[in-house]
Amino acid sequence: MKFQSVLKVLSGLVFTFPSVYAKSQDYARHLELSLLFYEAQRSGPLPASNRIFWRKDSMTDAGADNGVDLNGGCNDAGDNVKFNFPQAGALTLLAFSAYKWQEGYKEAEQWEYIKDAIKWGTDYFIKCHTGKNELYGQVGNGSLDHGEWVAPEDMTYEHPSYKIDASAPGSDLAAETAASLAAAYLVFKDDDPAYAATCLKHAKELYEFADKYQDTYTTGIPDAQGYYRSYSGFKDELVWGAAMLLLATGDESYRAKADAIWDYPYNKHDPDYFLNSGGPISWDDKKACSYALMYMVTGEDKYKEQAFNHSDLMVNYKTTPGGLWFDTNLSAWGSNRYASNAAYTVAMVASTMDASDAKRKQYVKFIQKQIDYIQGDNPAKVDYVVGADPSSPKSVHHRGSSGTMNAMAEPPFNVFPLYGALAGGPDGNDKYTDDRTNYNSNEVALDYNAAYTGLLAFLIQEGLNVPDPEQTWEGAWPPKEKDGEINLKLNFNGSNEFTPTVSTTGGLTCGGWCVEMDLTSTGATLDNVWGGELLKQEGNKFVACAGWGKGYLDGKGTEQNFYFRVKPNGSMKEPTEAFVYCNGYNRGDKYLVKVNGGGSEPYGWTKGICKPAHICDANGNYIKDSGVINKSTSGGSSPKTKTTTIKKTTTKAAEPTSPSSSCFATKLGYGCCTGCEVNYTDDDGAWGIENGNWCGIPDSCNKEPEPEPVKDECFATKLGYDCCSGCDVNYTDGDGAWGIENGNWCGIKDSCSSTPSTKCFSEPDYPCCPSGTATVYTDESGAWGVINNDWCGISA
Repeated sequence: MKFQSVLKVLSGLVFTFPSVYAKSQDYARHLELSLLFYEAQRSGPLPASNRIFWRKDSMTDAGADNGVDLNGGCNDAGDNVKFNFPQAGALTLLAFSAYKWQEGYKEAEQWEYIKDAIKWGTDYFIKCHTGKNELYGQVGNGSLDHGEWVAPEDMTYEHPSYKIDASAPGSDLAAETAASLAAAYLVFKDDDPAYAATCLKHAKELYEFADKYQDTYTTGIPDAQGYYRSYSGFKDELVWGAAMLLLATGDESYRAKADAIWDYPYNKHDPDYFLNSGGPISWDDKKACSYALMYMVTGEDKYKEQAFNHSDLMVNYKTTPGGLWFDTNLSAWGSNRYASNAAYTVAMVASTMDASDAKRKQYVKFIQKQIDYIQGDNPAKVDYVVGADPSSPKSVHHRGSSGTMNAMAEPPFNVFPLYGALAGGPDGNDKYTDDRTNYNSNEVALDYNAAYTGLLAFLIQEGLNVPDPEQTWEGAWPPKEKDGEINLKLNFNGSNEFTPTVSTTGGLTCGGWCVEMDLTSTGATLDNVWGGELLKQEGNKFVACAGWGKGYLDGKGTEQNFYFRVKPNGSMKEPTEAFVYCNGYNRGDKYLVKVNGGGSEPYGWTKGICKPAHICDANGNYIKDSGVINKSTSGGSSPKTKTTTIKKTTTKAAEPTSPSSSCFATKLGYGCCTGCEVNYTDDDGAWGIENGNWCGIPDSCNKEPEPEPVKDECFATKLGYDCCSGCDVNYTDGDGAWGIENGNWCGIKDSCSSTPSTKCFSEPDYPCCPSGTATVYTDESGAWGVINNDWCGISA
């Protein structure tokens, strides 16, 4: 890197005083960590490239209560709810920063990761857009979820899904989602134009929905009222969404939409008054970023005045004694978040200015001061980014990371590192306490990291990055696998009761544990389990998990126990082995344990140097792109280079996964994939990943594409959409019946809609279904379908 000469000069000084000051200007390293936080927040089925070892699939039936697939997206904060309004706001800031400060991401080698983070969110938002005027905006019930303290993988309570539509609209939610998709279009338009076009199409539709049916989204989703109510109303999102679409399309009609609100003579005390904002942007308030963006797009004076007035206000705002931007009311909860938000719009405006401009230098100095404060240049000498420094918070308010059954439970520090999370921050006097129960100072959330992440890219692009020395302290990224053992003692009383104890050694810690035992060959049957949770039982096999307060295994040999009783059937033999799940049944590593000190070994997985194993090579060197989901557009090294390191998790080279298949990879010493999913492409051919190993895409996958069907005529062509090839109806509005093919809306052809002249049995109580509607229920009346979430009768 170009900063190596600086590193050589500074490295000795940094190593000389490691405990005196935690401050860091390695914005690239912190950027990598910040994007890891978004990976830790993912919901749904996780990709094979997942880098967060303590995260597994969760909430995989999201939307099932309403018959829709709402997998994906991210949990909001330390809870397990997907609140789409703040999630969309965070994604818009991330996507815009990737568009505007792309070189910063690339210089930090995080370009593929920011694209993955954005696409994980936009894929989810596209799923949520289930009708032209229908958008799901939340999965999970806030009060129900916040009454529980469990990891997302261990959820057993309901997580209902909620939507807005024409009858209960939400302009704030729909317009912010449109803004995020329009910003994503700008990111992907060169690397993946087809996907970019899909994002833009949904953005346009959602903005039209937001503008046509105006209301606040909590009308349709009242459960969000107590968590993310839009106090600023929805006019700011309508301007923000219009500005982003103006940037993406150049369509002046969006400027007219923004100006209709901008120029309206609201009273200054009206909640919809748009100009002269006195505060920073937030998940709720989009006024200031709208000022900056409208000026960036047009360069006109009326927008410039608002953009610069607001930036000057932020730069000269009150701060803590140590220099953190601070508002007495707002900053009481998540001060680091608001300092970053205040600086983000200043960075937007600074990006329009000449490098020699004195005011620009003042702006950049302010931005850098806020980030440097967060990264350790503060009176508390704390780097507020989890996992960045030994001084970083260790007890942020986060269920999954805690590894405990209660926010106040032992241990007081989190068992699992939530790398990259930006902790809430200090009070107005720079005081900070690392306490899991204090969500004012130790909350983490999607919106906390959003502006901060973008500012890191901005500062790197400004040439201000100063690399830190290699981080070798215990707990630094990447996490290392422990070599400790799991011990299981049965402690049989010689009659019919066992008091098993579980412990770990060698620094192997477990945030929760379960024991799986099979009594079939013992000559006894299970009678009862207590002192722990009987998670499941199938015949003589059972799984018992840690009881309350017994979940943490400290790696120092401290024993935790439970009890079980059996019914002997004649002579009885003690079990000789069992499975122990370190970190719980649903997200833990499975070990085969020989009882009473016989040793333990991984079962069904291979231990590597790092955790998870695939993120490092055989020498423990971190593989920079090991977590990239889609390497097909990666500018990194070839699969051959990466393959030798990924294969460290196997004891021998992978055999061809399908002996009968043929592919180019066999000549290079790799197997052929069993499927056709492409993860990476280079000059050799298309590569996939199976069982943690690179494999070549079989020749049989490279079939000639099917010729495109001749386009049919239907009402949709006049509206800019294609006609469907089939007749399956997904949505109906005043224009006609719509289907979805290849992720895009299409119009149902006239030939599909020919119905008998006679009325169907369901009228007048329910309408007749359009032709081609699938049967979902049948009773004595006839066959029923569903259109627009209501029953309809299928004509015989």
